[in-house]
Amino acid sequence: MKLHRIKALLVKYFYISINRVDRLFDVVYWPILDVLLWGFASAFIEQVSDFNLLSMALGGVILWIFVWRSSQDIAVFVLEDFWSRNLYHLFSSPVKLSEHIVSIIIWGLVRAIVSFIFLSLISILLYQFNILTISPLFIAAAVALLLLFGWTMGIFITSFILRFGQRIQVLAWSVVWIIQPFSCIFYPLSALPPWAAAIAKVLPTTHVFEGLRSILFGTGQGNLLYAFGITIVLLVGVSFLLAQSFKAAKRKGMLARGGD
Repeated sequence: MKLHRIKALLVKYFYISINRVDRLFDVVYWPILDVLLWGFASAFIEQVSDFNLLSMALGGVILWIFVWRSSQDIAVFVLEDFWSRNLYHLFSSPVKLSEHIVSIIIWGLVRAIVSFIFLSLISILLYQFNILTISPLFIAAAVALLLLFGWTMGIFITSFILRFGQRIQVLAWSVVWIIQPFSCIFYPLSALPPWAAAIAKVLPTTHVFEGLRSILFGTGQGNLLYAFGITIVLLVGVSFLLAQSFKAAKRKGMLARGGD
């Protein structure tokens, strides 16, 4: 990989983002809407019960942004090149697939951090909730793990887009939300039925949010070491899948056809 090519791609994504209202919009609009929705609902529940739902709900919403942004941005920015018929020209240049993905990961990280800052400030202003007071060490570990898992999901989705083209582009927006109900963001693992709990226990995201509840209430059962281990294994696996899908896309002429 060459740093100057990654830098050039970052400049490209920067100009795409600042010239597209929707790219700026989704960094703040949907995350803020989630904070307002869950914040108001949690504040009401606290009025009628003694359960501290606010910290769990807002903490979950703010941390989930790293999974959402890091996974969706990888797939959507690859789709941008499909839509603009630019993928063939991109890989006709010296740019490598690894440089392309790394540049998107870096830009997605910037967008995730911007969303995180916005949500943290709004939570402090509206609800007097500061996520960094929970446990800075845990938050740092949780963010790192959720980013890794988000990148894993994004690379997984991109692999299918490269292999099958734009006809399955809906996966870019839907897969992360399929994972969310099993990640136990707003409720404990014990609240799930047995079949759903079996799925949830495998997901690294579940262990992050169970760890959050363990810190807040002393009732979670998160295992961050397991979460890191399984995430690394999955990341290696999907990276291999991406390489194979890229070879198949070149062999089938998918890049030249624009993924149709």
